[in-house]
Amino acid sequence: MKKKLFLALLIFCLPCICFACGRSTVDMIKDNLSEVTKTYYFAEGEDFYCVLSSGQREIEYLMDGQSGEVTDFGLLNVGFYEVRTDKVIKANVSIGRQTFEKELELNTLNNLYMTDLEVFYDINEDIVVEVDGKSVILQKLSSDFQVDYEEALEIASKELKEEIVSKKHFNTLNAECYLRILDKKANNFDEFFWCFTVLNNDNESFSVIISTQDGSILAKS
Repeated sequence: MKKKLFLALLIFCLPCICFACGRSTVDMIKDNLSEVTKTYYFAEGEDFYCVLSSGQREIEYLMDGQSGEVTDFGLLNVGFYEVRTDKVIKANVSIGRQTFEKELELNTLNNLYMTDLEVFYDINEDIVVEVDGKSVILQKLSSDFQVDYEEALEIASKELKEEIVSKKHFNTLNAECYLRILDKKANNFDEFFWCFTVLNNDNESFSVIISTQDGSILAKS
């Protein structure tokens, strides 16, 4: 009787086991993304530069090793070439036929003024940002990337497979993942790079920097 029961349970569980084994590393990453940048817009002006990065990220944005429910974001950053002391600035934003005013707050960690437009932008229309009477037109640079966000996730999943799999528990990843674009102005780079990070629930993190042009690994930590 026990032998028959064991065989019955084995037959019942076998499809579930096979299905779980079929999940790839990149599948686990996608299920545990706390932030993913999909589109990237950039412009340089006389007095400032402007970045709009857009995608999805956690509603409760906590770097705690666990991914939560996500929502659309459109993070608008303005960086001045000369140091400003204002804690808040105002910007007029025009996207297609829509024009609105937004307040951007100073982030003292990187000296950029920022606000979340709370929308996912994937458009080819002009995005115009005006500050202090001077405006810039943002270009969708992510359209020129030879490696898009999905390819970047694939590359990162292979490069950090050992670190990611080590935190797998019953086919669930005990970690959260982030994919962002490194701002070339803020980081003094000549070009843009993907930055993928895995943060485990024990506060251990691993990162890779990936070229947006050829997918090569430029740094790993």
